[in-house]
Amino acid sequence: TDTIRFIRPIDAEERTRLVERYGEDAKGFNISIQFADKSTKLAVESLDDVRKQGIALVNIGSERHVIAANIKEASPFTKADADKLSGDKGYTLNQTFRSRVDTTAGAVLSSATPAQIMERREKVLATSTSSSPAAKPK
Repeated sequence: TDTIRFIRPIDAEERTRLVERYGEDAKGFNISIQFADKSTKLAVESLDDVRKQGIALVNIGSERHVIAANIKEASPFTKADADKLSGDKGYTLNQTFRSRVDTTAGAVLSSATPAQIMERREKVLATSTSSSPAAKPK
């Protein structure tokens, strides 16, 4: 799991495009998983199914979820950072980002503040540790 950058749900519009491109078998996909190398895999499990496996997820905004244990730190994403990406690197930023989240699988941008990211991380780690199947005595 340390190579997963983020997981996001697949909405109805995207599912329609997948079915048009890949056929009826694509109807069952519920989430898209992006890895450190930026490759993507589709899965039939839902975000809730992933959580039930004891994997704590942090919503970083825009329906993107990062594995809490993979988050190393969150730092402010400044206007200078945005200008550098759009100017030097040629990226188009379609939304306002407030933080850069460094994970074991690389950095991702977030619309949440660094403090919100770290608070969410601590909250889900505390919750998942106490309620995950692996943490419960048998």
